[in-house]
Amino acid sequence: MLRNLFQQLDERFPQLSRWAGGRLDIELPAFMTSVVFHVVLLLMLAMVGYGANAVVNREISSSVVDTSLSTDLSRSAEFQDLDMSDKPPTLTPQAGSFAPNLATTIKAVAGSAANIESAEGGTAAPVIKDLAVNDVKRATDAIVPTAAMYGNMVSIKGNGAEHVGGVEGAVDRVANEILRRLEKGRVLAIWLFDASGSLVAERQRLAKHIDTVYTHITQMDENNRSTDGGLLTGVVAFGHDLKAMTPEPTADKGAIIQAINDVPLDNTGIENTFGTVAAVVRKWGKFKDAKGNVYHPMVIIVTDEVGDDEARLEEAVETASKAKVPVYVLGSQALFGRADGYMDYTDPKTKQVFHNLPVRQGPESAMIEQVRLGFWYQGGQFDMMDSGAGPWALSRLAVATGGTYFITRMGASRMGFDPTLMHEYKPDWISRQQYEAGVLQNPFRKAIVDAALVSQQKLPGTPPLNFAPADSPEFKEDMRKGQELANRTEYTVDEVLAFINPVAKLRDRETSRRWQANFDLTRGRLLAMKVRCYEYNWLCAKMKRDPLKFEQKESNAWKLVPDNEVKSSEKAAAAAKQAKELLERVLKEHPGTPWALFAQRELKDPFGFKWAETTVKPLVKGKEGDEEAKKKKMMAMPKPPEPPKL
Repeated sequence: MLRNLFQQLDERFPQLSRWAGGRLDIELPAFMTSVVFHVVLLLMLAMVGYGANAVVNREISSSVVDTSLSTDLSRSAEFQDLDMSDKPPTLTPQAGSFAPNLATTIKAVAGSAANIESAEGGTAAPVIKDLAVNDVKRATDAIVPTAAMYGNMVSIKGNGAEHVGGVEGAVDRVANEILRRLEKGRVLAIWLFDASGSLVAERQRLAKHIDTVYTHITQMDENNRSTDGGLLTGVVAFGHDLKAMTPEPTADKGAIIQAINDVPLDNTGIENTFGTVAAVVRKWGKFKDAKGNVYHPMVIIVTDEVGDDEARLEEAVETASKAKVPVYVLGSQALFGRADGYMDYTDPKTKQVFHNLPVRQGPESAMIEQVRLGFWYQGGQFDMMDSGAGPWALSRLAVATGGTYFITRMGASRMGFDPTLMHEYKPDWISRQQYEAGVLQNPFRKAIVDAALVSQQKLPGTPPLNFAPADSPEFKEDMRKGQELANRTEYTVDEVLAFINPVAKLRDRETSRRWQANFDLTRGRLLAMKVRCYEYNWLCAKMKRDPLKFEQKESNAWKLVPDNEVKSSEKAAAAAKQAKELLERVLKEHPGTPWALFAQRELKDPFGFKWAETTVKPLVKGKEGDEEAKKKKMMAMPKPPEPPKL
């Protein structure tokens, strides 16, 4: 039998017999034949394995390189600084501590975020009108839970922001979290209320709803874990200082509601949020009642601002994490790429309305990742665009401790984004130290952050497009001032592009969809602004050198209007084409996101200009002494009340 097997092998693998020392039908002792055959077979398998391993090694080999960036970045006022060459930069990006999302493949197919079925079986409403929406094919093709835009979501520990649609929806979700924790034992719920004036209305709404919430807990608590002291509640007010509104945790609903209503108004405008969390966890983190029963605490922060003591964030995270106290936050959405927002406030005593008071509501990331550019022409400026996530510091506190940031949409109603879609673009909720270290190790991301930082500090506004009557001396003066502003803007844009252009070739190596969108929108908007400034200057200079003549009898003035043609130079036209391609890529690859909305707004008007004649009222100079009379009238008016600090 063994001999027959050898003969078959010999027929199929004649080279094997030669390696074995001759034909396999040679008369060899059975033992020697077996030994020779197995040795040769093992050698062949080893060689096949070695070859396959060599191929794999060649495919995945890598090396560690120095990715430090020089701070001496050159700039050029010409369009030659556009990185259009095929030669890649010498720097190789290295992943920091970001744990980025894999870039997904976008396909234009029928369907949209509006067709995502909610957990309740409903359908989410469209997020942004007039934006092209594409389905996203994830790299893993995994099936994930979906939700209505403002409905309840599956709560995943440490998963970040969750849209709940109002403070009532938020506390209902907190009730579910309390019930989940009751399954593990007794619970101490500690409510921390921002005592600033901007939150008065929210506290009143919550006080009215809290009885329903605790009743709901009792009804859903099938095993009666919340009764007989199983669930206690503490209420703390915080601002510049903190005050325990319930000296000791209580199960009395009436006392809880009264404590919320009694939160004193803090007029300092200072919210020491993170120091309060650390202090409360130290006091009640290992709470036992008089009978020695051990409780599992949880902290719920109710606020509409980030907090002024962000330097104590990691202290709060460490303190709560060690004590195993999850922190939940009921707050507003962070502003997209902005730190400071504005809100209206009505004084509860005087009923005086104060408009556009500054409040810190962002950004959604550890550092601002968006350039600050104004938009030309009429339309929204998007200075207060929602990001679809909570402020970074509060979101980090919630995520790192196993809690959740509940977006309650406090304050003025603004744009909302589908939370299921936005999960792919979530910020990095790591420590600031980790974030900064990762950015420093990644030249692509560092360029984006540097560009955002410069634009926040220096960028001027957009020049005027409407001018005084052409026969007045003010006409040329208006153009001169406009050109001066355009020159300053273009100079600053060049400064920012000096960070962005050198890393353009690294874009396709970036794996995070968030950072891809950041780069494309940043570079596209900067190039668009540069082209517009260049065209503006060129047309103004041409008008001064060779004034146009009116064709309509009633016309007496000129204005600049958008034009599809970029006429100043071929370089400007090439830059305009590149800007359009970048912005259209944002629309195509990131539909239904803040990045797409910004790109759509930038593309609303062409990048070129042309002169259009118009009619304006002639300038009327005031009579001598009118200015003095106006000043006296202003001085006689009563001084407006000092706006409150929120």
